Amino acid sequence: MDEFRRLYLQLCKDHDTEPQESVLQQVKELGSSPKHGPSRLDLSTISLHVDTCAVLGKALSTDRSFSEIRLADCMLNEEGAKLLLHGLCSNTMVKNLDLKGNNLRGVGAESIGKLLKFNKSLRSICLEWNSLGMFASSFTILCEGLGANHTLQVLDLRNNQISHDEAAEIAAALRKNQTLRTLDLRWNNVGIVGGRELLSSLQQNKTLTKMELSGNNVPADTIKAIEQALSTNADRILMTSEYQDRTRMLTNEIDSIKKDRSLQVSDLLDRIDQQNENMSKTQRSSAHKIGRLQEALEERKSNFNSLAAKLKMTEAALALAEQKSHDLGELLTKSRQENNQSQVHHQAELMKEKEDRNASDAKMRKDLAGVHDRNLQLESKVDELERRNRAQQDQVFELKETVAHLNAQIKVTNTQSDERQQREQQKHKDAMKDAEHLRQQEVSRVRLEAEETERVLKERIQKMEMHRMELEEEISRHKSSLVSEKSKNEEQLQQAKTRIKHEQQQRVTQLEERLRMEQMSKEELQNHSDHQSSQITELQTKHTGAVMEVEGLKRKIEEINQELAGKNAEKMTAVEKVRLELNQQTSKLEAEKLANSELNERLEKVEKQLRDQNHRHREERRDLETEVTSLREQVRMKDAEISRIRDEEAQRARMLQSAINNYVGGATGGRS
Repeated sequence: MDEFRRLYLQLCKDHDTEPQESVLQQVKELGSSPKHGPSRLDLSTISLHVDTCAVLGKALSTDRSFSEIRLADCMLNEEGAKLLLHGLCSNTMVKNLDLKGNNLRGVGAESIGKLLKFNKSLRSICLEWNSLGMFASSFTILCEGLGANHTLQVLDLRNNQISHDEAAEIAAALRKNQTLRTLDLRWNNVGIVGGRELLSSLQQNKTLTKMELSGNNVPADTIKAIEQALSTNADRILMTSEYQDRTRMLTNEIDSIKKDRSLQVSDLLDRIDQQNENMSKTQRSSAHKIGRLQEALEERKSNFNSLAAKLKMTEAALALAEQKSHDLGELLTKSRQENNQSQVHHQAELMKEKEDRNASDAKMRKDLAGVHDRNLQLESKVDELERRNRAQQDQVFELKETVAHLNAQIKVTNTQSDERQQREQQKHKDAMKDAEHLRQQEVSRVRLEAEETERVLKERIQKMEMHRMELEEEISRHKSSLVSEKSKNEEQLQQAKTRIKHEQQQRVTQLEERLRMEQMSKEELQNHSDHQSSQITELQTKHTGAVMEVEGLKRKIEEINQELAGKNAEKMTAVEKVRLELNQQTSKLEAEKLANSELNERLEKVEKQLRDQNHRHREERRDLETEVTSLREQVRMKDAEISRIRDEEAQRARMLQSAINNYVGGATGGRS
């Protein structure tokens, strides 16, 4: 910000213009703010002179400090707006521009058109409360700039005196523009014709998603049609963005797959190059061995030639024939040993070369078997994962069935416990009623018996009182007459009293015993009732315990259901993961199958080359064997020739011996 302030002051000095204090104050406040990066230049409600606009235009043409410029209600005149907008044409940082309430007209509209045509960074322009539609020709230039613009997304043209003719120009610009997303035309004079023109422009424009037309006397059906077209554009843009995202993802995946394939192909090519190098090494070693064998054969040929020369020399030296023949025999045996050794060495080298080739073939077959085993393992893994998936699904179904079975059993046990509880309660109630009825009957019976005995005793007492009274009366009557019998009567009375007392005591003891028995039965009934009440309380506690157990079982069932739901969700996620992994593995397997097919093709080519090389080696071996057989035939012929020469030499020696003997015999006979 300090740099912009210095640039502003320098340009004011160059143009001999006094800098405005309000502008400097605003720039200074921006410089004191702690924000980093592009900021906002807000000069709203500040009256800007023409010279200030010219300086600001030049300063903003190269500035990279502000991403948003607000010039609302700055009372810009036409010339000042032209100079300011001309400077913004070359700016590459400003994204948002606010020119609200500046009464811009013809020149301002032309300057805005040039700005839209040449600026490549603007995203939003607010032109509210101006008069851009007053001059049709100037507004046409603005619309041409809008049609040529490729960056603007938001355009605000509220309250700009735009008629249906200017609306037609806007429609023509919209047919060319492919970046504008929002257009605000509220509170203008677009009318029916302008609304139809805008609606027709949406047939070509597929990027505009929002258009405000309130306060323009546009019919409701036209606005509805425009909204439908805009919603179609919005859906299309959404679909295109999704399609672009998907295409990006697919291109990234394709690039990664291509990279993987290129790596695999490079690995295969490296392997093939290594195999080719190994083959070339084996070929070079075999060629070197064949050259050595050919050199050995040449040596053997030279040896055979020397033997032939020596055999020719033996014909000239008849005297030393036997010795030479012996030497030749020794040389022949030595040559045979060397030949046999060379043959054995050659055969060993051939066997070694054959074993090397067999080892390389076995290695190649082992690699092929490894690749095949890997494919089989991957297929078995896929089958095992599918089998696990099916097993997990079966387990889920079995768990669901067991849960349903447990729910049914719990319901049955609940109903059975309820019925058993009701039966126990009813039985207990019946037992209590019966016990109470029996107790009441027994109490009433005991009460009646006690009352009866009491009544009988009272009657007897009354009778005894009456009898006593009668006796007393009789005693009183007969007192005088029975004075003599007083002792006797007293004794009888005393006996009667003792007898009555004894009977009374017996009856009282019997009654007390019966009362005690009744009290004991009452206590037993009370104990029985207490026992029944304790049983009732125990049953109630058992019932409450059973209810609590049932509730606990219900909670456990709910927890089990929740756990099952969580496990089902986890299993579903695991199944989805397994499916994704299976899909990935199947895609990898398909890629590996393709790579394996390519490997198989290359291996077939290599095997074909090996077969061709083996065929060539067999042919060379056959040639060598034919050469060896021919050499053996030559050796055999040389042996036959040597034996023939030996026979001839022996015959010549015998003839010479006979001639010498004859000569010696003739000489001795002539002497005699």
